[in-house]
This record gives sequence, C-alpha cells and structure tokens, in this order.
Amino acid sequence: MTENQQPFYATQYEKYQHILFDLLDSPVKFTQHIGGTFHFNYPTEPILDILVGVENLHDITSLDEKRLNYAGFYRLHHAYEKKVVMAKFNNLNELKQEVRLHIIQMHTPTFQQYQQFHELLTHHPAAIQFFKAQKASLEQPFMPIRDYENLKKQWFKQLQQYTT
Repeated sequence: MTENQQPFYATQYEKYQHILFDLLDSPVKFTQHIGGTFHFNYPTEPILDILVGVENLHDITSLDEKRLNYAGFYRLHHAYEKKVVMAKFNNLNELKQEVRLHIIQMHTPTFQQYQQFHELLTHHPAAIQFFKAQKASLEQPFMPIRDYENLKKQWFKQLQQYTT
C-alpha cells in the first residue's frame, strides 16, 4: 500500500462511518479509523479496520447484526476476547476481507488498549519503526489471515514496551 491511497481509505472510512451511525436504533457511539490503512506503507494486503465503540456488547442485537448483514458485513466466528468482529468481503467466493469492524465495549481495558496502540502507531517514532520492521519481516506476505492475526497479537504485546 502506498501513501497516495490515503485519501481513498479516508473516504472509505467516512462512508462506512455514516453507514454505522445511520443504522436504525444503532448502538454505535464511536468510530475510529485504525490499522494499516491509517498507518501507511505496510507491505501487507490492505484491510480497512474500524474501531467501533458501543456502550455494551450485548447492545449488538440479532436485529443489528442482520442490518449489518444487509450492509455487507458478516460476523467472524473466532475466539475473540471481549469483542465482536465483522468483515466485509470482496465477494462470497474468495472471502478476501476488505473492511473489518472491531466492535468493542467502550470504557473497558480492551477498548483503551486499541486506542493506546493507535496513538503509539500514530505518534511514537520507535513504536512505528518497530511495527514497520515486523511487517516488513514477514516471510509470507500472503499468509492465512488467522496466522497473521495471531502474529499481530504477539507484536501488540511487544508494543507495550513503548507505553512506559
């Protein structure tokens, strides 16, 4: 991904932000563009990541999930801790993720950690360099998404050294 794609992903974020806030009876209270399409020049396949804050995870009802389905988002069933992840795919054959919603209860350690890492990767030069180096060192740039997500968890644990 290159920096000249910044306006494209910023526009895409705004589009999805409007969709999320315009859902009837939407429990969405907060959104933030996060991840590799916000922090540029990572050599991995771009996915627009959006942090979505809700007052309570139980506010995401089956009706809200159905509305998100109509908007093209599908729940990813994986052992996610204290969050709901939904993705929009390029098509239903390849299932390549294009947009991912990280739906997290606000005012929780998980939500605060997401915001803390976003701030680090936006403003802390050593943290930015560390994360870029980790992404650049990937042996398989197109590894399975689950393997990549597990690897990123390790990187985020290591990023905590820059919070002190």
